[in-house]
Amino acid sequence: MIKSKYRWDLPKVEDNKVAELAESLNVSGLVAGVLAGRGWTSLEETAAFLHHDMDHLLDPFEMKGMAEAVERISRAIRDGERIRVYGDYDADGVTSTALMMRLLKQLGASFDTYIPHRSREGYGLNLGAIDLAVEAGVQLLITVDNGISAVEQIAYATHRGIDVIVTDHHEAPEILPIAIALVNPKQKDCPYPFKGLCGAGVVFKLAHAMLGHPVKEYADLAAIGTIADLMPLTGENRIIARLGLEQMRQRPIAGIRALAKVSNVNPEDLNSGRIGFSLAPRLNAGGRLAHADVALKLLTAMDDEEAEKLAIELDGLNSERQALVEQTVIEADDMWQSQCADAGGVQRNVIVLAKEGWNAGIAGLVASKLVERYYRPVIILALDVVTGLCKGSARSIEGFDLYAALTECASLLEHYGGHQAAAGMTISQESVGELADRLHNLAEQWLSKEDWQPKRRVDLGITLADITIKAVDQLASLEPFGNGNPTPRIMIRDVLIQSSRTMGKEGNHLRITVEQSGQSIDVVAFGMGEHKDRLAPGLFIDLLGELSINEWNGNRKVQMMFQDFRSQKLRVTDRRKDQKSWTGIEGHVLNKPQTDFVICCASTTLYKEASSRFGQSEIVVSLYKDSGNDQLHGRRHFILLGLPTSDQEVRALKQWLSLERGLESVTVFSEQDASHKITEKVTFPERQHFAEVYAMCRKRVTWLDSPDGFMQETAMVCERPLSTIRMMHEVFIELGFISVSGASRKIVSDPPRKGLEESERYRKARELATDLSLTEMSTEELQNWIDSCHLASGD
Repeated sequence: MIKSKYRWDLPKVEDNKVAELAESLNVSGLVAGVLAGRGWTSLEETAAFLHHDMDHLLDPFEMKGMAEAVERISRAIRDGERIRVYGDYDADGVTSTALMMRLLKQLGASFDTYIPHRSREGYGLNLGAIDLAVEAGVQLLITVDNGISAVEQIAYATHRGIDVIVTDHHEAPEILPIAIALVNPKQKDCPYPFKGLCGAGVVFKLAHAMLGHPVKEYADLAAIGTIADLMPLTGENRIIARLGLEQMRQRPIAGIRALAKVSNVNPEDLNSGRIGFSLAPRLNAGGRLAHADVALKLLTAMDDEEAEKLAIELDGLNSERQALVEQTVIEADDMWQSQCADAGGVQRNVIVLAKEGWNAGIAGLVASKLVERYYRPVIILALDVVTGLCKGSARSIEGFDLYAALTECASLLEHYGGHQAAAGMTISQESVGELADRLHNLAEQWLSKEDWQPKRRVDLGITLADITIKAVDQLASLEPFGNGNPTPRIMIRDVLIQSSRTMGKEGNHLRITVEQSGQSIDVVAFGMGEHKDRLAPGLFIDLLGELSINEWNGNRKVQMMFQDFRSQKLRVTDRRKDQKSWTGIEGHVLNKPQTDFVICCASTTLYKEASSRFGQSEIVVSLYKDSGNDQLHGRRHFILLGLPTSDQEVRALKQWLSLERGLESVTVFSEQDASHKITEKVTFPERQHFAEVYAMCRKRVTWLDSPDGFMQETAMVCERPLSTIRMMHEVFIELGFISVSGASRKIVSDPPRKGLEESERYRKARELATDLSLTEMSTEELQNWIDSCHLASGD
């Protein structure tokens, strides 16, 4: 049995609902099943989800503050006032700024921009930046992707004679700033029906309001901001993202073309995944390591030559960022391991690490890497020894609300903010230890044992017969994929591995071919080459992953990118026909972790020989009768050298198989001690044999239970051992066919109608007979017997 890395969360879906969606929407059962699993049950709403366009965009003037913002910006343009766009340094902030620049330029405004430096100024409006705006003669300040919490700063700007319009999408605090207009759908009294816009999305709606109609050409930057900021790709965001992707594929601006080029992506192949994992990290790199102005210049570049220079610069910064993240992860991991070693190997529930020299701009990325590696909440802090303050970011796991936990520890923090899954904070160096202690205790209180295993939601369980090129092509109708609308994750049960091989120069990746009911499919996993031996041909597994179309030399076929696997069955390999068992065993364990193996021996002679050959290694060598050996627990591979032939040995092996957790394979070799082989095949009486004995009982009617009486006579006539005849009589007694009075036995004239299977004595006797015939079993029979023993563990 192989346990999955993740908990698979499969929704319960009614088959009739899937059929209704498939028929009404003219989609495959695969697409309909995914939709139903995600809660799309209304035909009207589902059709709108699949077939939406610009006409479905909402009225921007439903957003609180929009009318006031449009009026004040229009007046500023009309009167020639100086406008400053105040942005942010992440991808959403940069795209918001660039989009606002595009709008103001089209409207003929007099404007400039300002994006604060991440490490020197930090997030949001600051007083120094406002002073600079005053010196530059700015009369109207428009924030994008920030400002909703800047109560003090906006009051200061107003005092200095600058009007402020806030466009933002972050959570609105209880106390809001007093500004000319606050444009944020998350304000408590804002009637705008969709609350999931990003900063660039809010600017897109402002442009819609200012120009009197939505502009598809503006959707490109709004789509990048939406995807990069992990906004849910549902509702209006889905329309914006789809429009923006179409725009970038068909008519990309110079900056997008250049950014795609350095990312080794063709613009016509851009999708939400390539935006999120290729373009967005490069846009973010400027703000993390240098200044976000580089990314802003790229997105507003008018010619390819300038754009390509800026894209190359961002690509270099991104490579530097990747190297810095990798090095910081190594340092953080070493620090964590040292903490665990100092605690006697005990791991804290929450990882809290602080170090001088770390870059606060990549703290969140490092925290995410460690969450993925250890699956526990992580806080990474960069220490400034001059101020004694630590600044950093945190990432969490499902079930542990970071923001709530930090709120419980608010007295220790200089500043903090965030939500359930991610947060940022500033804390004094001397308080870091106490923060770690408090968070450890909170996790102990809040999280259950199940919470410590990561969970993956499964959209649909299918068979290979459900997978066709047409069905997988139709999954594209659910795009764009991303947060809130992830790529469909599919589970396929009980497929047989036909072949398995590694890929890549270092063999880091894995390709297997699986089969079910005559249909096969290639399955690929990146970074899982180490599992090749576990996923060997002949093993039945369940797969979890995503379906795609692989195109090569004009040929198209479905493949699966798998993310996790499990197996309810052990991999049983029958090598009893090997001529040289010892050579086979030595080859079987070669170049594999010796701590994974147990050799179970059928005789003392075999035990001594195995101990002589492997006694100096970490392989456990044991006799079947030594079932209490604690060294067996945690071993993944059992080697059975000869099969048990006694009741005691069989019980020992069954105990091992039923209790052993993490066991994955059993390999059977023939014994080489001829004196231990059984000489007679054990057979269990068939139904007709029971009928023959029962007929003799009915003919005799009454008799005494004695070893040399009627049962001995029956044994001679039926040519069966006396013990077998006695067992058959006991079955008849249990079933009510024979009555008992002391030593007297009497046939029941009108017995109940019962089958042999209803007798516990019959079932146990048959099971014992099966157990004692292991050496006579075929490979398939042996596989089934071992599986039945292991599944009894309840794993």
